[in-house]
Amino acid sequence: MVRAHLQQGFTLIEALIVIAMIGVMLALAAPSFVTFTASQRVKTASFDLYATLAFARSEAIKRRQPVTVAPVGGDWTTGWTVNTVVGGVDTTLRSQDALLGVLITIPGGATSVVYRLDGRLTSASAIGVLIQPQTANASIPNRCIRVDLTGLPKSTNITDTTCP
Repeated sequence: MVRAHLQQGFTLIEALIVIAMIGVMLALAAPSFVTFTASQRVKTASFDLYATLAFARSEAIKRRQPVTVAPVGGDWTTGWTVNTVVGGVDTTLRSQDALLGVLITIPGGATSVVYRLDGRLTSASAIGVLIQPQTANASIPNRCIRVDLTGLPKSTNITDTTCP
């Protein structure tokens, strides 16, 4: 009586073919993953800044005193703080750490966003904040957060570097 011997496991050739197929799939997916990551960084930065601006406006109305959103060290990419004066002392209400992979600028030279006690801006015109990937990529839309004179922020995708 002859018994069939059952094989278990994979042959070396089968394992090498699977490894080669995985390598090909990773090589095809890597460039799109880099673009996806850069796009998510721009979105995350815009959501974080939008939330900060809404918070600052709300605090100005609630506290009935001016609230300032200013970049850390003069560069928005290194983070920002929300400050107000409490009992004569400058107090930080919220802070944001540095964001990697994005460039954040305010075209027109404004260095901070200041809300009055009624939630409106102290500036004479609307402020636009441009958020773009650190490495230029035409397939990733830039984002613009425009703060109108009423103090309300609005975030939009833009294809150029003009933040209305």
